[in-house]
Amino acid sequence: MILADKIIELRKQNNWSQEELAEKLGVSRQAISKWEGAQSTPDLERIIAMSNLFGVSTDYLVKDEIETKVIPEETEESGSLLRKLSMEEANAFLSAKSRSAKPIAFGVWLCIMSVIPPILSGIWSDKFFAEPLGFIISALIIAGAVALFLLNAFKLKSFEWMDKEPFETAYGIDGMVKERLQHFMPKFAIHIVIGVVLCIFALIAFVASDFLPELIEVEKNAVISVGMAIIAIAVYLFVSAGIIRGAYSTLLQENDYHPDKKALVKKIKPIIGIYWLVATAAYLAYSFITMDWQRSWIIWPVAGVLFGALYIVLELIYRKKSDI
Repeated sequence: MILADKIIELRKQNNWSQEELAEKLGVSRQAISKWEGAQSTPDLERIIAMSNLFGVSTDYLVKDEIETKVIPEETEESGSLLRKLSMEEANAFLSAKSRSAKPIAFGVWLCIMSVIPPILSGIWSDKFFAEPLGFIISALIIAGAVALFLLNAFKLKSFEWMDKEPFETAYGIDGMVKERLQHFMPKFAIHIVIGVVLCIFALIAFVASDFLPELIEVEKNAVISVGMAIIAIAVYLFVSAGIIRGAYSTLLQENDYHPDKKALVKKIKPIIGIYWLVATAAYLAYSFITMDWQRSWIIWPVAGVLFGALYIVLELIYRKKSDI
């Protein structure tokens, strides 16, 4: 049996599509199709990766005369079928994350800024078109943000498995990542410090909205909008720096990207999704029913604090279950 037929057989035995196998190997679906059609041959690195992934020997894959699927000795000893991440994949991942950091952060910035048009529409409450216009502008801004999220999600799709599955790194990757992280940390610290300072300024703006309009004859909604704009900038800094910092943590498999943490997140992810759907529904329902957009934004910081408490509780519950 030739290599092409063996790949087809092993893929089907695992009930994987060509696209799923391509994602696990870090290649395109077209590459898998060419391998299975005997139009091209995978390089040595991919042969080794498939050996670990399928639990067979490399000899079985590359030697046509061998029909027995021998399990590699190191796999039998460790009981692990972890995929090995190459230096090339690690560099590609860091580059992709670095390129997507600003667009994703800008999308989050747009989401926060989308609150401002409905707030400002309250200034012209005597105009029949004010509120509808505010909602239309807000919807267009959100549409732009969603487009950014989707485009960058497609670009990062081939690396999604790294957030979900444990893996092994090739020799030299940990050292390279730690060195680059060390150079990045001063920039990360600056982003965080500036973001925190901006959040304090935003809080001052919200407090000042109660008395500033009377002092300098400015609309209260305008002051609140300035506060929201400042928060949007702060969050942009947090997200853009956090995405790159998270990329390093992913490769080092530390903090939230530790294998145990990945398994935990996998369990509680449905609950987290439901929580934020409920929070979003509560925000929209309250805002549309009361039309009090200048105050309804408070739901988000409250939801964020409650989410932190919920996450800790869920983490304790699931860890206790796993210890039993």
